[in-house]
Parts: sequence; C-alpha cells; structure tokens
Amino acid sequence: MAHLLARHSGDKDQSAQSLIPQYVLSAYELRTHSWSSAGLDTALQLLATPSVLVNRQNPANVVPLGPRVEEAKFRDGWAHPEAVTFDGGVSRGVVGWSGVAYHPQSDERALTTSQIVALELDVQALWALSSHILHMIEDGQDPVMPTAYGWRFLRSAYFRLTTARPTETAQHRVMREAILATSELPDRLRAAQDALRDNNP
Repeated sequence: MAHLLARHSGDKDQSAQSLIPQYVLSAYELRTHSWSSAGLDTALQLLATPSVLVNRQNPANVVPLGPRVEEAKFRDGWAHPEAVTFDGGVSRGVVGWSGVAYHPQSDERALTTSQIVALELDVQALWALSSHILHMIEDGQDPVMPTAYGWRFLRSAYFRLTTARPTETAQHRVMREAILATSELPDRLRAAQDALRDNNP
C-alpha cells in the first residue's frame, strides 16, 4: 500500500513521509484456557483491547498499569464499551478497534486463522487507501487515483465487504460485520468513493 500511494502521489516526498500506519489490526487465537465462562469473556475482551492495561500518556514510553488492574477486570467481569462480540453459534470472539480475539470451540466448524487474517488485511488496506484519499481532501487537494483504484474500485470493495456470499458461514458473517462496525470502514469507503467520483467522473 505504501509503495502504491508513493508511486501515484503528486508529491512523492510528502507522501512517503506521511505513510505512518494509523490502523493496524492484530489477531489473537485463544486455544486453551482455565477460565470460567465469565473469565473467558474478559480474557477475550482484554486480548482484543490490550491498550486498557497500559499507560500511553508518553508514546515513547508505554508502561503497564500493573497486575492489580488486570486482576480487577477479571474480578469484576470487564467488557470494553466499544468492543463487539460475536459467536455465530459455535465459537466466541471479540473485535476491538485494533484487534480480533477468537476462541475456536470446534475445529471443524471454527474460523481458521487464515480466514481471520485475510479479512483483516482487506480491511486494513482499504482503510489506509480511503484514509489517504480523505486526508488529501482535508489538506485542500483534489484526490486523484489511477483508474484501477478509482471510485469504481471503492464501490466494488464496499459491496464485497458488506454483502454476504452464498457460501459464507454464520461465524464469518458475524466476524465480518463486527470488524466493519468497529473500524467504521463502510462510511470511510463511501466518503472516499464520493470524493473520487466528484473529481474523476
């Protein structure tokens, strides 16, 4: 993505300097555990939103808040207010702004790691592309993209991400919907698509 944006940007030096990751999804698969049901839910919540256990006031020196903070969250049964849970009837998962935590309960019907990562990569790449376009507009520039990645590409990507496929499992559907909800990607894609259409009809 960085290579593509730098190659097609009007100001290659500025584009290269501004290509700092803004949205990086992580995936955590919890195979075995010794928690009760409530403890498992809290563990998945913390895996998906680990930033609640650290102090980020100084980005150059992120430090843990301490073991008592984690103990308290397990004791009280904590859930992040912006995280979205999904299960699809078989396994359990939690999606936060920057991560997916998944506990497969049945290997035959559970999502595979490759399925989770493939969706995360699609979402992250499209988030970076739409973010680049929207930042150009904020900077007072007319967004211009190569035809292959113009508004029709974004329209197609929007429908691919938001429309269920006939072979899609219930678990994959609820995971996809949870990731799209927490990332707010559909709204960003529509905004970027409209901006490109206005400048490249």
